[in-house]
Amino acid sequence: MRIIPSEISSSTRSQAERSVFAALKAIPDDQSVALHTVHLPRHEKKRVGEIDFVLVMPHMLLFIEVKGGRVRESDGQWYYGPQGREDGPKESPFVQASGGMHEFERKLGSLVGDLRNHGVPGGYLVITPDIDLVRTTEFEPEQYLGCTAYDGGRGLAAGIERATRFWLRRNRWARTPVPAALRRRMVEAVRPDFDRVPNLRSRLTHLDATFERLTNEQLERLDELDANPRLIWTGGAGTGKTFLAAEAARRKSARGTVLFTCESETLARHVGLVLAEEPVTVLPFNRLDEVRGKRFDHLIVDEAQDLMTFGNLDTLDELVTNGLLAGRWAFMLDQNNQVLTPEAYDPDAWEYLLSLGFVFGPLGRNCRNTAQIVNQVRSYTGADLGVASAGEGEPVRFVDVDDERSEADALDSFLHRLFEEGVSPRDVTILSARGDWETGSARLSRHAPRIERFADVVGTRHTKQRVTWSSIADFKGHENHVVCLVDLEPSHLESRLDAVYVAWTRARAQLWIACRPGARQALKELGTAVLMREGRLV
Repeated sequence: MRIIPSEISSSTRSQAERSVFAALKAIPDDQSVALHTVHLPRHEKKRVGEIDFVLVMPHMLLFIEVKGGRVRESDGQWYYGPQGREDGPKESPFVQASGGMHEFERKLGSLVGDLRNHGVPGGYLVITPDIDLVRTTEFEPEQYLGCTAYDGGRGLAAGIERATRFWLRRNRWARTPVPAALRRRMVEAVRPDFDRVPNLRSRLTHLDATFERLTNEQLERLDELDANPRLIWTGGAGTGKTFLAAEAARRKSARGTVLFTCESETLARHVGLVLAEEPVTVLPFNRLDEVRGKRFDHLIVDEAQDLMTFGNLDTLDELVTNGLLAGRWAFMLDQNNQVLTPEAYDPDAWEYLLSLGFVFGPLGRNCRNTAQIVNQVRSYTGADLGVASAGEGEPVRFVDVDDERSEADALDSFLHRLFEEGVSPRDVTILSARGDWETGSARLSRHAPRIERFADVVGTRHTKQRVTWSSIADFKGHENHVVCLVDLEPSHLESRLDAVYVAWTRARAQLWIACRPGARQALKELGTAVLMREGRLV
């Protein structure tokens, strides 16, 4: 039998209710629906009432009252619980079940129409899984299921069938079976959101709060700045390195001149906007000629793996007071670079830098990506992004497309669903593996006239808060809630784990990937190679 919710709440302490929950779930009935713990906001005798289980069945509504443990009746008074800690005197379970049934029918009738007019009968069943009550005039045998007949749950289906026959004889006006459409309306009236997840916009809001809290916890790492004048921070994508780099630059600016640099022009422009009110010089590496001949008291280098050559280190050495050997600096480095693009840096230069500074890391907490994204990246690249601390998100979505036109149509369909769920266009970035707008599929999208080029608006306040489009290279070091990867050909995946790594780790909550013919197979081969490299596949 289908039961809502599908898993029992951890707050349900009653072992008797847990037993009935499991027994209902095991009944082979694909037409009935059981609702667990139905609250009654109004009750004639109680401020708030509750029904343990409501069964919406083809022939009737059956209300189940469960009493676990010890039950005692004395002089018409009922007591529940172990001796010495009894709860009572209270109504009998039969009175409780009857009262809940009538109140529920009244409330449900106000939502779907009078149940008697619909011909929907109702009845109740009291279950005591742990004991057998002595027969009294208060109930008929068919209205009760004791320990012996319940038989650990094995007798529940027979007990429900017996109760159903009993109540149908008492309600000869009933018109059964109750139409399936009416049964659905009744279920939806009680649990309107039972099979819906919160919309994506609300999940993004919750993730934002988590990301903010986790990133703020990374501020503790800044204590290392005071203890170590030359510091190397390592960590995978999403572990907060750029956040720490910008905050380190801000703090150091109170103690002297600061130069912040990185290889990416778009990242430098973004950080420049973040630090616009601070006395910090922010320049991409290819513009350091603008400050040649000047020495800064502090040097901060982000995404340092992109600059790991002796020539680049010599350039940086000339820009910090006392040089790299004795100056004050911090380098932020993604250690996964060694796994993904070993040709992009000189390992001897890396060893030299290591000899000069104190290494802190790797940062083990991923503050950006949900567990689904972290696991997907690791599966295909072997890269360590740290422990996903932001919680659960949407599954990574792969969509097979034949060409640019079908890819644009698939993208439009996905964007339409996002916007229907309340996601703002500014929360979505389209990344192109090809990196060329004029030949990419996004230009064929219905939304193309309203898509902003990321490189044109990053680091400015002129954005119109629209969907953005970017090459993977320009989006390195950046992030957004939803990332759609398009123009992905098999050729982009040949010895290009770095492209997969960078593109996929930009998404904070939802990653959508369109695969051209052959791309899915190429991804599979990447994943197989990772398994073999890690010894998990022979």
